[in-house]
Amino acid sequence: MEKKKSEFDKVFSAWDILVIAFGAMIGWGWVVSTGDWIGRGGVLGAVIGFAIGGIMVFFVGLTYAELTAAMPQCGGEHVFSYKAMGPVGSFICTWAIILGYVSVVCFEACALPTIITYIYPGFLKGYLYTVAGFDIYASWLAVAMIVAFFITFINIKGAKTAATLQTVLTVIIGGVGILLIVASVVSGDASNLTPQLFAGDSASTTMKAIMSVAVMTPFFFIGFDVIPQAAEEINVPLKKIGMIMILSIVLAVAFYALIILGVGYVMSPSDISSSQAGSGLVTADAMAKAFHSSIMSKVLIVGGMCGIVTSWNSFLIGGSRAMYSMAESYMIPRTFRKLHKTHKTPVNALYLIGGLSILAPLFGRKMLVWIVDAGNFGCCLAYCMVSLSFIILRKKAPEMARPYKVKHYKIVGVLAVLMSGFMVAMYIIPGSGSNLVPQEWAMAGGWAVLGIIFFIVCKLKYKEKFGSHIDVAVDEEETVEEDHTFEEALGAVNATENVVEVQPAINFNYFLPVNIAFGSGKVLETGELTKPYGKKALIVTGRSSAKKSGLYDKVANSLSKAGIDHVLFDKVAQNPLTTTAMEGADFAKANGCDVVVAIGGGSIMDCAKAIAFLSINDGDINDYIYNRLQSDKALPLILIPTTCGTGSEGNGFAVLTNPENGDKKSLRCNAIVAKVSIVDPECMMTMPKHVLASVGFDALCHCMEAYTSKIAQPFTDALSLYAMELIAGNLVKVYKGEGGKEAWEKITLASTIGGMVINTAGVTLAHGMEHPASGLKDIVHGQGLAALTPVIVEASHKGNHFKFAKIARIFGGVTAEDLAGKLRSLLKDIDLACTLSDLGLSEEDIPWMAENCMKVSAASIQNNPVVFTQEEIAEIYRKAM
Repeated sequence: MEKKKSEFDKVFSAWDILVIAFGAMIGWGWVVSTGDWIGRGGVLGAVIGFAIGGIMVFFVGLTYAELTAAMPQCGGEHVFSYKAMGPVGSFICTWAIILGYVSVVCFEACALPTIITYIYPGFLKGYLYTVAGFDIYASWLAVAMIVAFFITFINIKGAKTAATLQTVLTVIIGGVGILLIVASVVSGDASNLTPQLFAGDSASTTMKAIMSVAVMTPFFFIGFDVIPQAAEEINVPLKKIGMIMILSIVLAVAFYALIILGVGYVMSPSDISSSQAGSGLVTADAMAKAFHSSIMSKVLIVGGMCGIVTSWNSFLIGGSRAMYSMAESYMIPRTFRKLHKTHKTPVNALYLIGGLSILAPLFGRKMLVWIVDAGNFGCCLAYCMVSLSFIILRKKAPEMARPYKVKHYKIVGVLAVLMSGFMVAMYIIPGSGSNLVPQEWAMAGGWAVLGIIFFIVCKLKYKEKFGSHIDVAVDEEETVEEDHTFEEALGAVNATENVVEVQPAINFNYFLPVNIAFGSGKVLETGELTKPYGKKALIVTGRSSAKKSGLYDKVANSLSKAGIDHVLFDKVAQNPLTTTAMEGADFAKANGCDVVVAIGGGSIMDCAKAIAFLSINDGDINDYIYNRLQSDKALPLILIPTTCGTGSEGNGFAVLTNPENGDKKSLRCNAIVAKVSIVDPECMMTMPKHVLASVGFDALCHCMEAYTSKIAQPFTDALSLYAMELIAGNLVKVYKGEGGKEAWEKITLASTIGGMVINTAGVTLAHGMEHPASGLKDIVHGQGLAALTPVIVEASHKGNHFKFAKIARIFGGVTAEDLAGKLRSLLKDIDLACTLSDLGLSEEDIPWMAENCMKVSAASIQNNPVVFTQEEIAEIYRKAM
């Protein structure tokens, strides 16, 4: 099954998701509604009612817990219902819950300035107009809009920033609540409780009173469902997420119950009646009485204001992620799947919901009460559909990995469906006490019509893509199934804050049949090392360097002493062409050569590999490069590198350029792995400095790319890290003429290792994007990498923070974000800093390079820690200009 890598950053800790859910549920209701709850059911009756309501939500929460751990993907309900009911069911479910989230966000924008009027009655200034009996003032409107802008800005800045705000505010709420509870115990009197323990004068009326509280309590627990919306951003083992979700519900029930008890313990029935007839804020008045200070009532109101913001913040997180998930499935316009380039938040969805919250106060508080009621109906409908999905998937997909597996799923599922269905019914049935009024039905209906429009338009526009879905890849070790009960949830937060996640079981293949003869002076043994593989050698070189350095004569003499005849092919240039390789193969066949000896850098070695391959295999080499033809035969190869960078001596790649279309791509075959690679550091020491800089950085790129590759493995990781440390400690020294032969040996060894690791782990986007550039303009490969790599690292480090940070530390940095800067400093030290413009490329070349990259470097693109589209690759080219 096709899977994708998450585009989100995993920034939420266990504590973050607990406070996001808990903060969403406690909100402002405990400040304004406690007196009403006590009036409905009595103190103990209201507590029991909240417990019953909590149990109702608890069963729904259990279904969410299992499904979230099983499918930890952005959108939560969208994914659950899609798997169970298909695209249509998923559309209805997700669209319904988005209404709930958006309505709360908009309502809270109005609630905050309304509360300020309780603290400062003179706050309202500049009367503007009245909507549905609600007077709107300029001061009220200004505060609402400014705070709405701020909350939206915080969420765009990053999920972790929003979570930090949530933590601060939730701690304040909890602290204020604890103050009230403790003070009520000290200042209260049990005699206040006795006359108001229960409402009603008989068992039946008492039970009816309790149920009247229980019926409306689930609406105060809406918010735990934000956790699955942000599941891709949670850095917590999957099996713990479900526990934390259940814990958040239990904590919310306990909070409400204790507040009710505290108020009832400190406030007599007459006190509560007087408070409701006055300010209406019974909880605030209870705080004032408990502390014998009117100031403390305002302290409690400030805590309530924090509750407004926590709900606001949580539902903005949830709503934006739900919209992202629908856009990802082509159910609403694709613009809503756009993530902020830096902060990885669904920026366009946040702009929309945040914009609505800025505009919402213009319509007044009464209008938004209707919207919230309609939104609560949407949430309850989504709960019912998720509960149904829970049952359906237990039947439909029993093999699905469920890290948090609920026991007795039939009982849990049926109760969740019945209870959430009951909540939906209460909104629909006239006279239920919670049924929607005509204005609220108009709100819900308007939202439904908008959904139908999106459904039809997107269905017509995106055709078969509409309703498509790709799962996010999940680490296998996290999918182990365990049955869970609630007791385990109590330790979930502490248990996961410092968790060390178990690494996957080690499972890989490593095959590289190369014989490396490494050491100073080894080149003098070329004849003896070549003798087992042939009697007549084709020596492949560049046009002059091997002769000028005297290395050609050393190799030729060694071959002659071993009784091996030889002929010379010296036509290989930088970025070797497929036509040159074909010419060399014809020359080898014409002269009866049975072994190929290459002396030179990567271009010479790559061309020699292709010559050895074509000397035995018929047909067009491009067919072999693009895997239209295959062969596992080639003449034996002896490679003698003279540059410490390409690593061609350590792998089975031969990078060639097709002069007809500019395609630069690798011939890959185990048959062109060298029989012997003679790696002699002394052969490197005649390199010009500019060549050393270029090939040295190429070697580093091989190691970095293999290390961060998606198909990296333990051997390649270990080798890559060792080689990068060698380069970091010696490249600049060698470039500046320092360090002596020992430093040359280390750089040479690192280069060979670089070639070996990319044979197994491959290269990533830097090489993938450089090949079109050098294929088009025949630029020096290392210079192309120098222009591109820092920019690509900046775009890619989010795909594997751990590994990029480890590389950064090798070069003196600390975090993944430091690496690009450290690479730029290194490039300056070896005089290799450049841009693509410096290399002769221009903006006009970008479309061709981006398209060519997608064509010839598909494997490198997929191997990159972050997979970019053609448009994104074009943008990276643009930044490298």
